[in-house]
Amino acid sequence: MDYQKLAASLLQAYEQQQPLSMLNYTESVRDINDAYQIQRMFTAGKTTPLGGYKISLTNKITQMLLRMEEPLYGQLEQRQILRAPATLSLTQMNAPLIEAELGFIAKTDLSYGISDADLLKRVWVTGCMEIPDSRFAHWFPALNKYLIVADGAVGGYIVYGDRIDGHDLQVDALSNIQVELTLDNQTVITAQASAVMDNPLYALQWLLKKLAEHGLSLHAGEVVSSGAFFLTHKLVAGEYSAHFTGAINQSLTLHVLP
Repeated sequence: MDYQKLAASLLQAYEQQQPLSMLNYTESVRDINDAYQIQRMFTAGKTTPLGGYKISLTNKITQMLLRMEEPLYGQLEQRQILRAPATLSLTQMNAPLIEAELGFIAKTDLSYGISDADLLKRVWVTGCMEIPDSRFAHWFPALNKYLIVADGAVGGYIVYGDRIDGHDLQVDALSNIQVELTLDNQTVITAQASAVMDNPLYALQWLLKKLAEHGLSLHAGEVVSSGAFFLTHKLVAGEYSAHFTGAINQSLTLHVLP
């Protein structure tokens, strides 16, 4: 398949909320670098500039499921990145999921090659809820890794909270951050940041290295969701809250309309 044609199909599905059939595209991409090229074409066609990145497959279980040896990243446009409290409607999405993550916001342009301690000083840290979603119908958990990447690593939305200056934090302390995700005041799950590559900052370092391999870098103001603390859950209508404790203490809210 012509990769420009696939990128255009993804963009049309994104803009018109008309999901594609996986069966028509399953064999269309068989190389991970080609998949990232399609992703960049897809992102370039969106209506607002690049706003940041999401990192996926940051634990060994999900990597094994997709036969991957490292995480994946996806590009998100600015309108996909929301400040909490936020409201979304299920009618805006296809088949969304929800995850709680640690987010990083670049204070300055960043490239690979600085120490963990220096990197932390150059970012703000925030709690996040990520809403994975795809341009393919019935995508979870059947979508193959190449289409996942082409589809922006199934990027839907990022909802982020208050910014904490990384200069005031310690690298090791990030691993011990806890989250409780609730739906209508009922606990959905509790989890710890160490599930993300032992430390979410390591996921950010991975992203900077991978971007450098692709001739890219992270720019000031761009937001990164660094990977889920737990295996994903289906998004439903209601009031979600993510309560982060430890090195950061904050709560953020997402209201999901039917």
